[in-house]
Amino acid sequence: MARYDRTIPPGGEGKITLKVKTKAYQGNVHKTARVSTNDPKHAQMTIGLKGKVWVPIRVSPQVVHLRGVEGEPIDRLVALEAQKKDPLEVKVASVSIPDKIDVVVKEVEKGRKFQVKVKNKVDTAAMYNGSVKLSTSYPEKPEMTIRVSANIRPVLEVRPKVLNFGRMTRKRLDQLRKGGFGVRPVTVVLNRGEGLHIDKVEVEKSLFKATTKDIRPGRVAQVLVEPVFENLKQGKNQDHLKIYTNQKSRPVVDVNVTFDIL
Repeated sequence: MARYDRTIPPGGEGKITLKVKTKAYQGNVHKTARVSTNDPKHAQMTIGLKGKVWVPIRVSPQVVHLRGVEGEPIDRLVALEAQKKDPLEVKVASVSIPDKIDVVVKEVEKGRKFQVKVKNKVDTAAMYNGSVKLSTSYPEKPEMTIRVSANIRPVLEVRPKVLNFGRMTRKRLDQLRKGGFGVRPVTVVLNRGEGLHIDKVEVEKSLFKATTKDIRPGRVAQVLVEPVFENLKQGKNQDHLKIYTNQKSRPVVDVNVTFDIL
């Protein structure tokens, strides 16, 4: 936030006041602001503000990101360090998603340093968000909240899950068709292991045709989907792809395909 004198008389002085909200900050802080003026020699200037935000308990990181592949152990550590001379005590007060994560507090250095271990409990692909509340013995910070976000990917992943060619008039479609319009990729990724192979692709209604292409052999492949223009009708065209792979964990991947003709 900034407050400033909009007009400064010749030979006079003006003031610019910068204000930084320090909530969620800790340690060194550096913020800048760009100043624009009607002085041709100093049309733009940059001013800065530096400071150090003191907190009774230093936390690193302040947000836990659980990232990994289903079936593998996924956890993260949060370090807490007391910034006061008084001994610190930390306990778990509550967990908003106890069915998805385990939380354990370990004292690393008595009264000074702690580790909070956040571990994923979900054994399938999932995305979720939640928080962990900690209670402390410091009156300045009796409660702390650590936010948690997770993205647990499947062993075999397909992107996108729905392939949408959009909406288009028949006239516009005919114009684009002459320029080779129409190919859209579906990417199949093996997030753990090697040896991915697409055995075949089936199209349910023959509104689209599909060909396969290796991007990173054994790890990443693409299914290139192209409309069969003569089979498309006015209105919503919906078809269904079945992608057969050599992976026992997910031998068939389904993808819906849509194309609206106005």
